[in-house]
Amino acid sequence: MAKLVLAAGVPHPPRLVYEMAQAPGKMKGEALMKQVREQVEKAEPDVIIEVDSDHFVNFFYNNLPSFCVGMAEEAQGPQESWCPMPRYVVKGHVSMAKALFKYGVHDKFDLAAAHELRPDHSLMVPLHFLNPAMALPVIPIYTNGFASPLPLASRCLALGHMLRRFIDAWEGKVRVALIASGCFAQDVGGPLRGWTDTEWMETISGLLVKGQYQALARRATEERINHAGNNSGELLNWITVTGAVGKTRPLFLENDEGSGYSVWKFD
Repeated sequence: MAKLVLAAGVPHPPRLVYEMAQAPGKMKGEALMKQVREQVEKAEPDVIIEVDSDHFVNFFYNNLPSFCVGMAEEAQGPQESWCPMPRYVVKGHVSMAKALFKYGVHDKFDLAAAHELRPDHSLMVPLHFLNPAMALPVIPIYTNGFASPLPLASRCLALGHMLRRFIDAWEGKVRVALIASGCFAQDVGGPLRGWTDTEWMETISGLLVKGQYQALARRATEERINHAGNNSGELLNWITVTGAVGKTRPLFLENDEGSGYSVWKFD
C-alpha cells in the first residue's frame, strides 16, 4: 500500500528564485524553504502530489475547472517568459494520476483531466526548491483559486479527505509527499499593491497550528478570501492538503509576508 509520509505548504512568488540568488542568505523565505526541503529529503518520497492554482496558463475563463488532475507523461516549465528562473522538464506519474482521477470520479468528485500541461511558476517554484533535480514524478491537482465562484472551502477539505483515502488504498508501495502551493493573504499587482491582510493571516496560522482544519474551512468563505487580496484564493490549496493530514498538527508553521511555510510528518 502507498503511504503519505509528508505534507507541506510553501508559497510561489515568481521572482523568489531570482531574489534569493541575488541576496543569498538574507531572505527569511530562503531559510524556511531550506527547512521544508530538508524535511522532504528526510521523508524520502517516491512521488509528489502538488495542489496548485493555475495562473491562466493552462485554463482561462472560457474553460476553467474547479478541480483538475494533471496526467501528462512530462511537461516543461515555467511557461512564462517573464519568470526569472531555470526551465525544467517535470516527469508525471501517469498510472497513479489516472487511478486518482478514476477514484475521485467514483467518489462523486467531478474532476477534470489534463493530459497535456503547461506548468507555470505556481507549480515550478516549489519544485525548484523541493525537487531540484526533478527526479521525483509529480501529479498536479489544480484548484480554481482565482475566478468566481471559487470552490467551497468545505469541498476542498473533502477533496483532501478523498486524496488521503486514495493514497491509503493505492496498491503500489509508494511513499507520497503532498505539497500545497500558494499564499494565505496577499494582493499582487492589484489595487491593494502588495498589501497583506495580517489579521486574516494570523487567524489562518492559529487554526492551522491547532489542527482546527474544519474551523478554517468554515471561516474561509469566498467573501473573506477575496477581502484578503486577489491571490488569497490560493489558501484553498492549503485547505485541500489539511483534509489529507487528518488530525496531525504541523511540525512547524512560519509566516512570511502573507505566505506560509509548513510541514506535516507521518513517519
